Amino acid sequence: MDSRDRWLSAGLFLTTLATLLIELLDSRLLSVLTWYHLSFIAISLAMLGGASGAVLVFLAGRRLAGEAAHRAIGRISFGLAIAIPLTHLLLMRLRIPPLEGREPFEIGSLALAVLLLTLPFLLSGAVVTLALTRCGGRIGILYGSDLLGAAAGCALIVPLLDKLDMFSAAVLAGGLAALAARCYTRFAGHASRLPSGTLAVLLLAAALLHSASGAPIGVLYPRGQRIESSKIERAYSNAYSHVTVFRPRVAPPFYWGPGRNPRNLRANSAYMFIDGGAGTALTQWNGQRSSIEWVKYDVTTLPHYLRSGKTAVIGVGGGRDILSALWGGSRSVTAIEINEIFVEILTDAYRDFASIADQPTVRIVNDEARAYLTRTDERFDVLQMSLVDTWAATGAGAFTLSENALYTVEAWKIFLSRLEPGGIFSTSRWFSPDNVSETSRLLSLCVRTLLELGVEDPSKHIALVAAEKVATLLLSPDPLPSSDIKRIHETAAQLGFRVLVAPGETASDPRLAAIVSSTSPEALAAATADPHFDYSPPTDARPYFFNLLKLGSFHILTQMESGDVLSGTGGVIWGNVRATFTLMLLLMIALCLTLAIIGLPLLISGLPRMDAASFGLSVGYFAAIGYGFMSIQIPLLQRFSVFLGHPIYTYSVILFTMILFAGFGSLLSDRLERLTRWSIGVPLAIAALTLILSVSLQPLLDAVIGLPLAGRVLIVMVTTAPLSLLLGFCFPIGMRLVGELSPEATAWMWGVNGASGVLASIVAVAISMWTGIHSNFAIAAVCYLALALLSARLCRRVGPAAG
Repeated sequence: MDSRDRWLSAGLFLTTLATLLIELLDSRLLSVLTWYHLSFIAISLAMLGGASGAVLVFLAGRRLAGEAAHRAIGRISFGLAIAIPLTHLLLMRLRIPPLEGREPFEIGSLALAVLLLTLPFLLSGAVVTLALTRCGGRIGILYGSDLLGAAAGCALIVPLLDKLDMFSAAVLAGGLAALAARCYTRFAGHASRLPSGTLAVLLLAAALLHSASGAPIGVLYPRGQRIESSKIERAYSNAYSHVTVFRPRVAPPFYWGPGRNPRNLRANSAYMFIDGGAGTALTQWNGQRSSIEWVKYDVTTLPHYLRSGKTAVIGVGGGRDILSALWGGSRSVTAIEINEIFVEILTDAYRDFASIADQPTVRIVNDEARAYLTRTDERFDVLQMSLVDTWAATGAGAFTLSENALYTVEAWKIFLSRLEPGGIFSTSRWFSPDNVSETSRLLSLCVRTLLELGVEDPSKHIALVAAEKVATLLLSPDPLPSSDIKRIHETAAQLGFRVLVAPGETASDPRLAAIVSSTSPEALAAATADPHFDYSPPTDARPYFFNLLKLGSFHILTQMESGDVLSGTGGVIWGNVRATFTLMLLLMIALCLTLAIIGLPLLISGLPRMDAASFGLSVGYFAAIGYGFMSIQIPLLQRFSVFLGHPIYTYSVILFTMILFAGFGSLLSDRLERLTRWSIGVPLAIAALTLILSVSLQPLLDAVIGLPLAGRVLIVMVTTAPLSLLLGFCFPIGMRLVGELSPEATAWMWGVNGASGVLASIVAVAISMWTGIHSNFAIAAVCYLALALLSARLCRRVGPAAG
């Protein structure tokens, strides 16, 4: 390989590295800007931008060939280096309203965000296409550089976000793109007036200096609301979240569900904001039990009126449940927290303030709760999980999976298995008798779990107590004794709680009464039946506890806006409606953008010289690839988010594996000679593997959920790699077949593949929410079965050249 090829390969490696970094950074940024479900849209827009860039290069024809391509690739890469940090900065300053009234400003803000997100990928798509098709390098080496750069971006994102804030990471990605531009200039062999080397040094230095400044640029309008910087004491960022800690102030104690309490109580608390959409309080404590008496007035503390002994807390946050356990006299507290930021806050930065980590009976574990509880041999008298979610999760419903994974039948069976005889699992959720709330679904999840454990009468094992807008569920694998029931009623009478469900009593709410009295899955299905809202128990295959809105119930939008009783003051269902409306709006914006930057240029260029039947078969082939591929990738991202515990790990692992092994498949496809056999056999193999995966995935994950994170990552890679290898065959085989029929049609097929993939990635999210993740696997299998039929017909048209 001569020096020019080395410069070209190095530039391509850096380009795809920067591109994957910014794609994953966008997914993280969108989790702060607006609803968590938009993080999946980053993949859609990356595909849209990449496809549109490729189409524009193909349509440019001779204007981007030879020396013109050599000059253009450096200029476009220079533009990419500027666009990455600039668009990221603009997005961090952009206010995306919550789409409550769907005014033009609200829709316009979302459309502007989509454009800003798409621009870097359009430029990157043009650069990659020029490097692979117009610069005359050795395709094998170039394709390998492309894959290695993309894989490196996937692998680096988590450690990068653990060291740098989001904006510093984006500036670093811009610096890498500038280095790529410098490589392309050296490849072209002529001087450039664009100072790409200087820009690279400036951006890389700016990234490091900005990160070290201690005052990084943050999102100005998280969830559309501005945070006053003067009130912020500290801010933390990592791959999981962005946490803002406000200055402590003395005020009445923070309660989730307060009962009757003395009005003169005061506590010095620092409020913490997570990703702009969740809140918790960190309270100053002197380590004396007498100074946390105030916690006993909260309904979330109820399990500690009934049990002491050993306690495990899922989701530490500011340590509130730990304080409740210590007040209740627990002789040991194991606090399990997936987010290292909260562990650092309690054990380092605010250790003296909170005094929790100094307690000899408290142990804080940084791990995912399901995995840890599966591995441990410990048993607990109380397992507590109070309001472990974010308001973003509550609103976005099906779109966020890191918290949803804790609210499934499979998860609760694990939790109950870690209790001592007579132990209690306590979980608290939002409740309102005047609004649609999560309590009915929480109760149905509880009943279904007990039924699967062989309990004949679940009602004997359950109590549900509410205070204001929070309800606490008490669940035991053993029937609750009469002493517990008596204590619950005494505490409720003393503190003004409401007992909604208790053993031996008929609940006043008809739905709650029907759910808790169910003694079979069929009876539970009848009790949870509702034309508009989904109260069925979530499972790992459909882990959408927070999404209550059923498909086809969007007409309640107008009812809610007109003050219908379903909405009351809004309730959590209004968040579901807004999130779902946002998804539908994104689908429309993505469709319009696809038509504008892919469809319109193709139509203007004219149809390729190709008979109508061959053109139709070719379009069908590449539409099936685009839709089928994303119908596999999106459910894998969703399903493994439950398994790994957080989307950002899943993004990096899944994209790394799929890019790498699909790339290997593409390289292997170049060596195929008898295309007819392979073009039919590979899609059939993909369809078969997809169906096998949909059936076998749950038992496999159940068997290995207890592995540490590294082991679970390895399982994900081993599971995903064989299918990804086969997926990589289809696109190049299709291009070879279409190229035999009409070389002019390749630009159209790039566009069709990209457009169908973009739309499929959004539709796949909706399908997962309403019918289950595995429904997408079935759709993907149908796509690849159709692909085998289309391949057979295309091969017949190609004739002997297909082999």
